[in-house]
Amino acid sequence: MEPSILHGLNSRQSEAVTHLGGPMLILAGPGSGKTRVIVHRIAYLISVVGIEPNRIFAATFTNKSSRELRERLNRLIGGFQGERVNAGTFHGLCARILREEGSRIGLEPNFTIYDTNDSIAVVKQAFEMAEIDYRRIPLKGVLNAISGAKAELLDVGGYRQGVASYFEEIVAQVYGYYQTFLERNQGVDFDDLLLRTFHLFSGHPDILESYQHRYLHTLVDEFQDTNVAQYAVAKQLSGKWGNICVVGDPDQSIYSWRHADIRNILSFQKDFPAARLVVLEENYRSPPSVLEAAHGVISANTQRLDKQLIAQKPPGDPVFVYEAYDSEDEASWVVGEMERLRRGTQYQYNDFAIGYRVNAQSRAFEE
Repeated sequence: MEPSILHGLNSRQSEAVTHLGGPMLILAGPGSGKTRVIVHRIAYLISVVGIEPNRIFAATFTNKSSRELRERLNRLIGGFQGERVNAGTFHGLCARILREEGSRIGLEPNFTIYDTNDSIAVVKQAFEMAEIDYRRIPLKGVLNAISGAKAELLDVGGYRQGVASYFEEIVAQVYGYYQTFLERNQGVDFDDLLLRTFHLFSGHPDILESYQHRYLHTLVDEFQDTNVAQYAVAKQLSGKWGNICVVGDPDQSIYSWRHADIRNILSFQKDFPAARLVVLEENYRSPPSVLEAAHGVISANTQRLDKQLIAQKPPGDPVFVYEAYDSEDEASWVVGEMERLRRGTQYQYNDFAIGYRVNAQSRAFEE
């Protein structure tokens, strides 16, 4: 079975797939076959090493990603082995854990998970309970601050210790009433799923040990976009066997506004000094000119682990930069370039793509 699983992988990909016995950090540049490596590694663990699929937890960024992972596993190793792998988001895993074991921390199995709209409504009530005028301070801003605190594993008491501004004092008061309301109503928000699972494991070693025994291998995809709480739960789960494999790229971290913490990926080797580092540098997506331009921009960032992507595609046209006078000039130049490229070629309008930062910028191009 091993040759078929490793077929088509380059040497670095094969190294990541076949590594056994301990933590591993896979730095995967864009277009380097990251998802392919994750799928093949799980297939290798099941088909070659003999790990039961249900003893593998693979944390994905979305539920859609977990479905795709299972489908690719089924195609690679046959049958429906992929359906038995515990693949899903951290929130999904923690929700299942709390349904099973939450009674140990006062949660009934049928607790309610509050979505964003529900949470905003509770924050509004918390303002009223604290006798603070919610019209003076944005509700979503306060909810985001509470969410950020929980992502940093800070409960109400922990957050209060770090209050250093008037806004944070308001947040601390509202946070207290907000959490009291949730607990009285057997409710949790999305961040509580992680925070309360962390506290459940921390306060009840027997429960933690049972889940550590259940999962021989823990894999985390898109590790650069995990927050402190997610990383903490991953470390708890892998604490018995030490088989934690994380895959990510600090250059692609875009979810800091959702409390993703780039320090996770930068500190992994400090947390696990014996960790194997595998860098996937062969890029199968872009020509050398694009990779060189991207590296020229990102290399100025000092908060990163350096890597030099190697293009597997033939040389392409140089990257061209045009500095426009204003939005009208920009749109005119772009449309002019499209017309120039269409003349005497087989290009159609739907062969072109225009990227912009905000939707308001589309108007000039449309006109």
